[in-house]
Amino acid sequence: MTDTTTTDVDAADRLLRSIVTTDEGRQDPYPAYARLRADAPRWRTAAGSIVLTRYDDCMEVLRHPRLGRAEPDMEIPSTFGQRAERRRENTSTMLLLNPPDHTRLRGLVSRAFTPRRVEEGRPGFEALLEPVLERFAATGGGDIMAELAVPFPVAVISELLGVPRDGNDHILPHVRAATALIDAAADEAGITAGELGVIELAGYFVELVEEKRSHPDGRLLSALIEVEEDGDRLSPEELIANTILLYAAGFETTSNLIGNGLRLLLEHPEQMSALRADPGLLGPAILEMLRHDSPVQLNMRMVLEPVELFGETHPRGQAFVVLQGCGNHDELVYEQPERFDVTRFAGSDAAQPLSFGWGAHHCLGAHLARAEGEIVFRSLLERFDDLQLDTRALGGARPHYRPSFTLRGLDALPVQVD
Repeated sequence: MTDTTTTDVDAADRLLRSIVTTDEGRQDPYPAYARLRADAPRWRTAAGSIVLTRYDDCMEVLRHPRLGRAEPDMEIPSTFGQRAERRRENTSTMLLLNPPDHTRLRGLVSRAFTPRRVEEGRPGFEALLEPVLERFAATGGGDIMAELAVPFPVAVISELLGVPRDGNDHILPHVRAATALIDAAADEAGITAGELGVIELAGYFVELVEEKRSHPDGRLLSALIEVEEDGDRLSPEELIANTILLYAAGFETTSNLIGNGLRLLLEHPEQMSALRADPGLLGPAILEMLRHDSPVQLNMRMVLEPVELFGETHPRGQAFVVLQGCGNHDELVYEQPERFDVTRFAGSDAAQPLSFGWGAHHCLGAHLARAEGEIVFRSLLERFDDLQLDTRALGGARPHYRPSFTLRGLDALPVQVD
């Protein structure tokens, strides 16, 4: 396979493991990514996975119809030092399925989860943010992650789904725990906690679904219960699994987009000034935030039937590790990729970021995430003339990222406002 003949596989494997499994690597993976793109743009690990670091390679694999999620007979190689894992036999979430099952489920869910429904909800979403901004104004600032980046997307997805916003704080830790099941850096304890979190979430949503069956409210969950096409409906297991998916994905990645994006603006005040001067740059700025510090750093695809890629025929079960966060900084695609530039995607044909995935598994909630980001950043910039990182609250340190890799987000982001 070309691009790998001169690669020191052991060195590339060690560097990748250091990015994924060490705190130093996770805090700032981008210098190490640059080394991988230069020295090992594409290589087969000692465990057998093929790792992709370049934008075009990542895009080709994400969009290829013969590649998809792991199936029950496939083992996912131990790329990062953990044991090899086999996909669960009885999954009902579209995130882990391939066509035709994925196509059927996504089609049913997408009938209820539409861009139109999101746009119709914008005024209500803005109203949900107003009390948070009032608190920031009254106190002179606060922790963006704890007080805005998490609570606001939770309120939005709860409003869309019809999940009660009061009295459900106990389920949020279970959502955070469940994300370990897709995290490349998760250990055995994290995976166990994640599985228990899913059980707790399933119990909560089973009760909520029964309530919605008796008292439909026209929200997304009620629509999912009722959705039908050509006599096909979501089974009870599919309904619960995909409701959990929509709820968790509806705020976890959006929270990271808000936190990562605001950190970039705070650390690049000239870019914040450019955005204040031209609010029309907000849409392109969201894309640049997604590119520069992606909320989702990694994806994986498995060969579903033999396929020729990169000058080699790959058998069923071959694993590809797609480093989306690395591909988003590809020098062959983006000029000066390490530079944060809110005008990069303005009126240009710049390649779209890999951050939401592509192909059959392109993020169903991408439109919602961008809409929430636009609401938050526009509101912050309009409301506060001065918005700065509270370095005193951080003890002079930089904002710290959580101990996860696949989903990249901050522990805290304290700010001062005027």
